[in-house]
Amino acid sequence: MAEIVPFRGLRYAVRGGGELAALLAPPYHLVSPAGREALLARDPHNIAHVTMGDEQWQGRHAAAGALWARWLAEGVVRRDAAAALYPLVQSFEAPDGHRAQRRGFLAAVRLHDPEEGVIIPHQRTLAAPRADRFQLLRACRANLSPLLGLYADERGAVSAALDEATTGPPLAEAETEGGVHHRLWQVERPETLARLAALVEDQRILLADGHHRYEAALALRRALEAEPQRLPATGGHHYVLMCLCALSDPGLFAYPIHRLVRGGEGLPLPRLLGELERWFEVTALEEDLRRPIGRAWAVARLAEHAGRSTAFLMVSAEDRRARILTLRDGADLDGAGMPRSETLRMIDAAVLHAVVLEHLLGLPAGGQPRPGPEPIAYVDDAEEAVARVLSGEHRLGFLVNPAPTWQVQALAEEGGVLPAWSTLFRPVLPAGLVMREVDPLTPA
Repeated sequence: MAEIVPFRGLRYAVRGGGELAALLAPPYHLVSPAGREALLARDPHNIAHVTMGDEQWQGRHAAAGALWARWLAEGVVRRDAAAALYPLVQSFEAPDGHRAQRRGFLAAVRLHDPEEGVIIPHQRTLAAPRADRFQLLRACRANLSPLLGLYADERGAVSAALDEATTGPPLAEAETEGGVHHRLWQVERPETLARLAALVEDQRILLADGHHRYEAALALRRALEAEPQRLPATGGHHYVLMCLCALSDPGLFAYPIHRLVRGGEGLPLPRLLGELERWFEVTALEEDLRRPIGRAWAVARLAEHAGRSTAFLMVSAEDRRARILTLRDGADLDGAGMPRSETLRMIDAAVLHAVVLEHLLGLPAGGQPRPGPEPIAYVDDAEEAVARVLSGEHRLGFLVNPAPTWQVQALAEEGGVLPAWSTLFRPVLPAGLVMREVDPLTPA
């Protein structure tokens, strides 16, 4: 089923610690415009200079490719001497406050179309970021930021192999925002490489993060295969950089991504509330959202519904009020055009998109482009989401609880997909820690 192979990692020519931390960046879709500027100012070689160009500049992808080539030529980034797999341990503060760690390993994973059922996506993608990541990949011919893939390790065999592989000092380590400590090892021993590959080869991999980058890799493979020259079946364009993590890993935590809406002005708030009553019990909260304690209480009220009911928190710029929307028993989801999947109908973000954003507000399904600003913005921080609505930047905000990993896995295995950017697994995998060249003429 899944095929993983070692690769010659591309890494910054620094020892680690603060020097390396200054060069790393979160995945592109989690960085605000202000955060992007801070990353660019942090160091002239921060990976964000390549991964996050100015969205308004048409030549940004070619410039990124030229900059990346110059870094390689100047030795800013160097290739490791031998092909390897790279175990990674991330230590961080868990949602309940205790210190946790998540373990995985980075590998080159063979690409498969979704219908093959080997690499299983669980989210739709949006056209604009999909095209953007393709153009960047084509210009740089490198995987700069790893995807996250999940596999079953019920007997702990892979975990045991990682225990052995991470006994010595790490190859590199760095601490990034939020107190996340990353430690990277390098495994070159043929026996260990073969053992890890064999333990995962009978697995299907759930694509947890990086759907746009995965589709960009598929698009590049198709584009290169369409060219007249004959390329080897083992060429690097058949693979993508992925960090593989066990579904049973105690450090695997899913977080929500909230929605902010600019559109829907044709449906005034009183009328919207009346329409919502057809599907939801609408409970207005008394908390004053202008005060930090009021915002915290409102978010806490939403958390009370996690695992108990399908619900989300709606914040309105018009009256600066928060309301809990709880799906009614027997609500006519068929009438809202929602697919008949019980698993899908248990996930807050899926119901929010189908009933409220698409059916009531008339926003485009799947993020189809419209003239002007994007109608939906995606924010992973609840405080920021509420603040942007109260400021008037957005008309409505919808905060959701995270979908449990088991629901995501069940939905993916039955062939269902969530709206784009419905799940976020933390800690994120930083861009720049270890990267991979995509050369169609040489093995992965």
